[in-house]
Amino acid sequence: MILADYLKRIGFEGPVRPDLETLNALHEAHVRAVPFENLDVHAERSVIFSVEAAYEQIVTRGQGGWCYEMNSLFGWVLSEIGFEVTRLAAGVRRASFGDEALGNHLCLLVHLDSDHLVDVGFGSSQITGISLDVAETLHRPFRMALTMREDGYWRLHEGGWGSAMSYDFLAQAGDEALLAQRHHEQVTDPNSIFRKTLVAKIRRGRAYHALRGCMLETNWPGRKETRVIETADELLSVLDELFGLTEPDMDRLWPAIQARHRQLFPNTIR
Repeated sequence: MILADYLKRIGFEGPVRPDLETLNALHEAHVRAVPFENLDVHAERSVIFSVEAAYEQIVTRGQGGWCYEMNSLFGWVLSEIGFEVTRLAAGVRRASFGDEALGNHLCLLVHLDSDHLVDVGFGSSQITGISLDVAETLHRPFRMALTMREDGYWRLHEGGWGSAMSYDFLAQAGDEALLAQRHHEQVTDPNSIFRKTLVAKIRRGRAYHALRGCMLETNWPGRKETRVIETADELLSVLDELFGLTEPDMDRLWPAIQARHRQLFPNTIR
C-alpha cells in the first residue's frame, strides 16, 4: 500500500499536510475520482472487509467501492498523512429501523481544532468534511444537515433539515466486531439492497450521476434528468464512460438487473 499511488488514483497533486484545507481537498478529489458502487457485491464475488482489500480494489484495479471500502481506505490515507482518525459505526435509517441499523455504515471522525465528520462512502453526496455542529451545509446539488438527538447520537440528513434519508452515529470509536458483522450480512443476505440492486454514483463537474439498476439519474444544481437503460451493452457503456467501471459478468447479471428494475420502476417499462 503506497500513499503516492492512491494520490495518483484520485488525481491529487497538491501538498499533503494534516490540516483542514488538505482534508477537504482530498475528500473532494476522492468523490470526484472514485465511484460509489457495489458491482462485486451484486455479482456475488468475494468481498473482504479489510483496508488491504479496499486498496487492491480501488487503487490497484481502479474500481470503486461502498462505504466499508471507501472509508476504510480513506481513513488509512488520512492516518498516513498524520491526521487523527476515528472509525464510526453508523446506522443508516436508524430513524426507521432502530438500533438494528447500527454498524450498517462506516464513516470517519477526523480530529483537528474541532471534530469533522468525513464520509467519502455515502453515495458521494458529501463533498467535504462537516464540522460536528448543529448546522446545514451545502454540497451541491445536495444539502447536508447535522442534528443532535436526545439519546446522544448525531444524525446526518442527506438532503437538508428533516430529510428522510439519514444516518446516526456516536462521536466515538465504533465496535469493529459489529462493523464486520454488518458487512458480512450486507454481502451475504439475499435481502440486502446491495445484493438486490446494482448501484453506482459519482460526481463529474457540476453533475451528480446516480445509477440504480437500469435507471440513470443525473442531477445538476436546479435540474435533473432521468434515462432508462435498455440493453446490456448500453449499461456497459454507461459504466465505462460515466463511472470509469468495467463489469466482465454483465451477460450473467443483466437479467437480474432488468427484473429488479421492473420491481422498482414499473412505470418506465415499455
